[in-house]
Amino acid sequence: MADTPWRRLRGLGRHLRGERRSLALLAAVVPLGVGLQLVAPEMLRRFVDGALSGSPDAVLLTVAAWYCAAALGQTAVSIGGDHLAARLAWRTTNRLRAELVAHCLRRPSAFYQRHPPGELVDRVDGDVTRLAGVMSSLLLEVAAQALLVVGILAALFRLDQVLALVFAPFTLCTLLLLRRLVGRAVPFVTARQASVADLLGFLEERLAGAEDLTANGAARHTMRALEDRLGTLYDRARRAARVSVLWPATVQGLSAASVVLALVVSVWLHARGQLTTGTAFAALSYAMLLRRPLLALTARFQELEGAIVSVGRLAELVRERDGHDGPPPGARPPGAGGPPARALPPKGARPWRDGPLDLRFEGVFFHYDPGEPVLTDVSFHLRPGERLGVVGRTGSGKSTVVRLLFGLHRPVRGTITVGGREIRPPDVPALRGRVALITQEVHVFHATLRDNLAFFDRSVGDSRILDALGQAGLDGWLRQLPDGLDTVLGSGARGMSAGEEQLVALARAFLRDPAVVLMDEPTARLDPHTEELLAPAMERLLRDRTAVVVQHRPHALRHVDRILVLDGGRVVEHGERTALAADPASRFHGLLRTGRAA
Repeated sequence: MADTPWRRLRGLGRHLRGERRSLALLAAVVPLGVGLQLVAPEMLRRFVDGALSGSPDAVLLTVAAWYCAAALGQTAVSIGGDHLAARLAWRTTNRLRAELVAHCLRRPSAFYQRHPPGELVDRVDGDVTRLAGVMSSLLLEVAAQALLVVGILAALFRLDQVLALVFAPFTLCTLLLLRRLVGRAVPFVTARQASVADLLGFLEERLAGAEDLTANGAARHTMRALEDRLGTLYDRARRAARVSVLWPATVQGLSAASVVLALVVSVWLHARGQLTTGTAFAALSYAMLLRRPLLALTARFQELEGAIVSVGRLAELVRERDGHDGPPPGARPPGAGGPPARALPPKGARPWRDGPLDLRFEGVFFHYDPGEPVLTDVSFHLRPGERLGVVGRTGSGKSTVVRLLFGLHRPVRGTITVGGREIRPPDVPALRGRVALITQEVHVFHATLRDNLAFFDRSVGDSRILDALGQAGLDGWLRQLPDGLDTVLGSGARGMSAGEEQLVALARAFLRDPAVVLMDEPTARLDPHTEELLAPAMERLLRDRTAVVVQHRPHALRHVDRILVLDGGRVVEHGERTALAADPASRFHGLLRTGRAA
């Protein structure tokens, strides 16, 4: 079935499961509010006809009192309905936002290469916020105004069948025309929001590297690139606005025509004696009331189209699956019913045995893009507790070996086993509970030292954290912190050297007590002196654990047992480190002699 704009919006209904009480209250409030609006013209008719026919003042005061009561009731119902709808919308969209974040957190690195942070923020926050506005007021307004149109036609039939027969076809044709207009601007709005996401991604990247751009004379180029993106956004926004104006212009014309039509027909019937003055006033009031749903939707039309686009963009994000990754455990697409799947096994349950685990690559082939192989027929075996050093030129596939072992990707061909178990998507969360990955890029969050080490898990006791800091050699550094474990780090709160950041990464690994340690050039950002200072902590971390260490400095691999040399994604040398280092004909010996691997 075609993916129409209305079908996209209907999909929002799936997120309202579990909100039966709020929906039931809204189902009662909306008709009540519509009914109170329909009562007002009837009260006006009775008052006018009563006044002209000489009804007693008491009767007229009673009608006026009922009119005021209906107006006050309508105000109260409107406020209550808006409050209910806003609470319902925020609860629902907050659940959707959490599902999207969980989905993104479980995506492999290729996902983040396709979607920069600025774009993801725009989708997870911007698009969901737009949906919150729609679900809190617009959907309620659409339901109320649709019911109001039906009620007005019913009231006109009650007043005078001639009036109703004139207005019914006019209203039907108006609704059909407007239905055809909805969605015309969606492709243009989609393009506009894509430009917004691209601009946000560009700004996030450039502002993060502002110091390097300025220092290397790239500020002018950055401004030109920004002007290009702003120009594209302006052009797309202008085209979207040009198409979107069809709805407001049409509605303004049709609403004015409905009032003129009501006035002409009412005057004609009144002149023929077929309509009382009060009924003519009521008919004109209903015609004015009929304008309200059309004008209300007109004022919100661009928001409606933006919501349609947002639903499509979010669905596209959630549907995105990397072929090697499979569905993310615990993440559900928006609208999926039932409780969320368990993301991790029960606490204490481990599919892998305790102690160091063996690692095995058997005929592994891998590529990021078809036709551009990264690894070709790579095989090796590490016994429990052995340490493997991986060296090779830049682009030889060293980091890919580590990423495959950590479950960030799946091989195109071949098998990878940890502790005798092949790495499969359902086991990846449990695998990462037994494997620690340390890279050259250490992310320090704007949070306390305690939260930076335990990743916000408050069940981790301070004694364990202090022990991890001690094993990483950071106990002296800790004593210098003004607030100890409660010292706030990151985002300029407290500057840290590259060496301190890397030691924090080691402390995180000590805290997890992994069976396998994967290191991807952990000292690449460090000078030789700082690297030597880190060596004791790294040796303690690797003790009695299986390890794979990727290094760009071959001489830093003194603590490994075996060496794997890669070239062009193929294994060109594999053996005992001491034997290869002593063999003048070996590749590793040559790398040691030159002092570099690339």
